[in-house]
Amino acid sequence: MTHWFRNGLAKLLAGIVIVGLTGAWAFGEVREKRETARRDEQEVARMTKGMKTVCIGRFLLDMPEEARLELVRPRVDGFDISSFDEPEADFRNRLAQREARLRAAPDRLGGNKNLESVREVKTENGVSGKIFVHSRNVAEGTRLRGQELERYRDEGVAVEALVHGQGMSFDVSASDYDPDLIENLPTLVAKLVPNPENRAPSESGFCVHRAWFRDPLSAGQGEEIIMRAGLPNHPDMQFMLILAAGNKPDRQSLLERSAETDAKLSAADRMHVSNLREAPRTISGIAGDELITRFAEKNDAIVYTFWWEVNGTADNVLLPHLSFTMETGKSNNGPVPSSLSQDAAMALWDKISSSIRLRPTQERKPVAAEPPPTQLGTYALAGERCPESGWWLCGDGGKGVGVLGGQRQYIRKGERMPQALLLPPQTLWEKLRGMQPSYESKNQTAWKLVDKRNRKRVPSPVPLAPATPVAAAGISGSGIGPRIMEEQGVAVGSFAATGVPCPASGWWRCEDPRALDGTRWFAQGSLLPSATFVLPPGAFGRPAHGARSIERRGAWRLVRLADAPRQAGSGDGPGA
Repeated sequence: MTHWFRNGLAKLLAGIVIVGLTGAWAFGEVREKRETARRDEQEVARMTKGMKTVCIGRFLLDMPEEARLELVRPRVDGFDISSFDEPEADFRNRLAQREARLRAAPDRLGGNKNLESVREVKTENGVSGKIFVHSRNVAEGTRLRGQELERYRDEGVAVEALVHGQGMSFDVSASDYDPDLIENLPTLVAKLVPNPENRAPSESGFCVHRAWFRDPLSAGQGEEIIMRAGLPNHPDMQFMLILAAGNKPDRQSLLERSAETDAKLSAADRMHVSNLREAPRTISGIAGDELITRFAEKNDAIVYTFWWEVNGTADNVLLPHLSFTMETGKSNNGPVPSSLSQDAAMALWDKISSSIRLRPTQERKPVAAEPPPTQLGTYALAGERCPESGWWLCGDGGKGVGVLGGQRQYIRKGERMPQALLLPPQTLWEKLRGMQPSYESKNQTAWKLVDKRNRKRVPSPVPLAPATPVAAAGISGSGIGPRIMEEQGVAVGSFAATGVPCPASGWWRCEDPRALDGTRWFAQGSLLPSATFVLPPGAFGRPAHGARSIERRGAWRLVRLADAPRQAGSGDGPGA
């Protein structure tokens, strides 16, 4: 009896201990979960205390200040778009090198017509550069159509715009584009507006990385962009927003696809998947579907996927296909436990996703078009306002009759064009008396704009770096005049860099305003020289009697085609 009592008492005590330990463990688990939930709630509050607004396509989204994000794969009208910081001098060098490479590359037949056209770009939005059409490809042959053979020929060309504005460069290109539609590119580039600060514009249009395209853009142009983002303190979390306009809506909605997928899961898989939310959700007046799913991975990691999707329309850029997702538990080595608890992750999702909205816009105020620049050769009569600052050639005088102030005079824009005071030859008596007769023509003096330089051409104080002659460069440039150069696509305004064979004979201006070179004449085929800069006495530790100049690589811009430094009737420089 005593033995039985003792055994029973021992079992009772053991049971009490086990129950106590189990209760303590369960209490500890509950306490730890509460502490984790409280900590995660505070973390979400900290992250969302400061938010930044991001413009993505035509939409705005508020993300935590600490979020690191990028806008990738923008595409409009079949053109890929990239934007990046680049100093203008570096851009000009890259542009010249790109043009030289395209000219040097053989075409599909092994000839020298790979570069089909070059077009200068300068838009009202402060963007300038060039558009290249090159690398035509042709596929032709015969194919069976029904019971008959038909001949086909498919052609495509590469088109690319390399442009720059406000310290940023933009490359807009397509590698295989319909030759009949290449005018789409200059039309699109004309709508490009640099946005270095990534501020949301007030006008309607399509935002990309640090730039935007001004409307009108149609749904048929298929604008697309993707935003990817992450949180530094939660590396397992990833965000993605996909926008694509002009696409035919999917046959099934997000919820319909989810239901179909769940129906195919095995009983074992269903134990690892649970949908926390699965219902339509309207955000900022936009109807979509929301799906929030909890996954128990094979390594016991609990992760979450948050998804909101709008099926979109095919004909409305303001209602594109839209997919926004947030995922937890991501890593390069497979799934890891979510760094946020379920409630905290859902709170963060609700905060961010509820901020999705169309960007409000205002109608663009009309801007008065700037008058076109005054062309060389323009005439102005005495008494009229000078239309352009520069050197003007007096139409009176000549054959021994001088003009007070000189035959060529510098007149500033807005000043009254003067009536020339003519100085006929002095008689012997007038010379002896020191008298100079003068008179004015009864007709208004006509002045011709011959040069836009703001000062006379003067010799450089130090020798300039010479161009390598055509013969030494091993390139023949004989028999190529300005008209032929124009037909070959070497347009005024073209750029070339130091060391590149000069594309066309003519006057080339050094683009670095600090250089001594100014505007110089180079023969086609000669290797363009370095730019020359004055070296102040004592600079770099040199004595005052040391080197007076240094040379650096530079960019050159064609300002006038000319077979020789002086041509009949051309005056003495590029502005004549």
